[in-house]
Amino acid sequence: MKYIWQNYSAENDFYIDEKPLSPYLEIGHATTKKIGVNPIPRFWEIFSPLFENPQAPKFEQLENCLLHYLAQLDLKSGIHLSSILERKLDAEICAEFYGEKARQLYLSLNENERRKFLIYLQRHEAAQGLQIFFFEAVLQFFPMTKFYFYEWEQKFLFCIPARYSEHNEKILELLIFFLFDMGANYEIFWNCHFGIIDAEETMKLDELVIY
Repeated sequence: MKYIWQNYSAENDFYIDEKPLSPYLEIGHATTKKIGVNPIPRFWEIFSPLFENPQAPKFEQLENCLLHYLAQLDLKSGIHLSSILERKLDAEICAEFYGEKARQLYLSLNENERRKFLIYLQRHEAAQGLQIFFFEAVLQFFPMTKFYFYEWEQKFLFCIPARYSEHNEKILELLIFFLFDMGANYEIFWNCHFGIIDAEETMKLDELVIY
C-alpha cells in the first residue's frame, strides 16, 4: 500500500484517478512526478461531488492543491507507514488471526508494552519470519538478560534478571510465540543465574542455581 505522504515532494503533480487499479489502493498509477490518487479509501467525503455529475467540469489544479494539503496534513499528524502496519497487526491479533491464546497474551500487556511488542513483530514480518529479533525484543522487556545455547541438550537457556510473576511470564510467552523458533527447546531461569565454571562473575553464593 502506498499513500500520498510517502516520498512527498512539492513538485508532485497529484490528480484524481477516475479508474483506480483497486478500490483499496490509494496510489495506483504513478510516474516520476505525476501521481494518480484514488480517493475512495480515505478521501471519499471530500471528492465524492466530483463523481456525482460526470458532466461537471474538472478542476485539476484544485485537486492537485487539495491533495498536497492532505499529504502535508498526514505528515504533520505523524502518520507514517510503521504506525499503519502496527495498527494492522494490532487488529489482526485482536481478531484472533493468530488464535485465541495469542490474543489473550497480547491483551494482558499494557498499552506501552503492546506498542513495544508491535515494533518487533513488524520487523519480524518485514524479515519474512526470520528469527532475528527475538533476543533483542527480550532485552527491551528484560534488560541484562543472558542467553546461552547448551549443546549437550540442544536447547537455549534464558537467564532473566527479573522476579517471576504471572505478568512477566505472559510477556515472555508472547515473545516466544511470535518471534522465537517454535521448534527449538529452551529453559527459563528467573531472577537467578546458573554457575559457569571459570566464569567467576556467575559463581556467587545464594545468587545461582545448579544446572
